[in-house]
Parts: sequence; C-alpha cells; structure tokens
Amino acid sequence: MPRLEPYTPTPAARAGRIVVTVLPFIMGLACVLLSFVPMGRIFGTSVMPAFALMAIYYWAIVRPEMFPVYAVFLVGLLSDLLSDGPIGLWAFVYVLTYIVVLTQRFLAVNAPFSVFWLGFFMAAALAGFVGWGAASLFYGTVLPLKPIVWHMFVTVATFPIFAMIFGRIERRILPTG
Repeated sequence: MPRLEPYTPTPAARAGRIVVTVLPFIMGLACVLLSFVPMGRIFGTSVMPAFALMAIYYWAIVRPEMFPVYAVFLVGLLSDLLSDGPIGLWAFVYVLTYIVVLTQRFLAVNAPFSVFWLGFFMAAALAGFVGWGAASLFYGTVLPLKPIVWHMFVTVATFPIFAMIFGRIERRILPTG
C-alpha cells in the first residue's frame, strides 16, 4: 500500500496566510497614506481625519493579537516621516493611545456600537490632547487648540464609516477566532 505524504500547504496558501496575518498592519499603513491625500480640498477644508488612529483603535478592540504594539509604532513612524512634524510624535501618541485602549478593551468588546464609538471619541480626545501637548513642548510654545479639536471632531464623525469598512473586511477575509 502506498504511503501518503503529510499535507503541506502550497506556497500560495502560505502566502495567503501571511497576508491575512499582516492585514491589519497593511490597513494601518494604507490609512496613513490616505491621510496625506488632499481630499479635504474637495469639501472646502484642509482638515483630514486621523485615519490611522481609526485603524489602531478598531484593531486594538477587535483583534489586538493581529495588530501588536510594534506595528502601531511603525504606523506612527510612517505618519511622522510623511508629515512635517517632529519625528516620533505620532509614533508616541499612537502607542500610548493603543496601550490605553488595550487596558479598557473589555468595556467595548461585544458592546453596542454606540459604546464602541464613545470609546473611540475618548481615544481620539486622548490622542489629540497628548499630540497637542507633545507638539507644544517640542516647539516651546502653546500651540492653538482649535485646529486639533476640529481635527479630532472630523475624525470621530467619520469613524463609523471606517469601522463598517474594517468590519466587513474582517468578516470576509480574516479567520474567526
């Protein structure tokens, strides 16, 4: 009787697993790049939502094992490199926000969307004020607060759209677990 070889996945199956594993990180990087597309001019404003913050919050609540802290740091670092601000500012803000969200994750898991959105509001407020404070320290002056408040307001207002997109991608592509 012929002996059967143990099943080994094909290279395409292994590559597919790798892509699925890094998908939240790739989405975070895509959100950073989206933040620098001048779409705001279409709507008559230069304020763009913090798309990367949306991705970080969503994956910290829903699948933190798939978006570890070093991935959050790299997303923040890319944001810093593409922006005109101090290097390390958004990396610091995103990592700090991620850690705080992870500690409060139990409040939003399996909760209604309104609780999930309220949690994002608090995370965006934290990120905005920490970013404002750190930038004020870096530049040695108290920066105006109004632009950051407006930026976070736009971010919170557009979060439900991106949460829906992230949720659909998660349900269709990522394995249940």
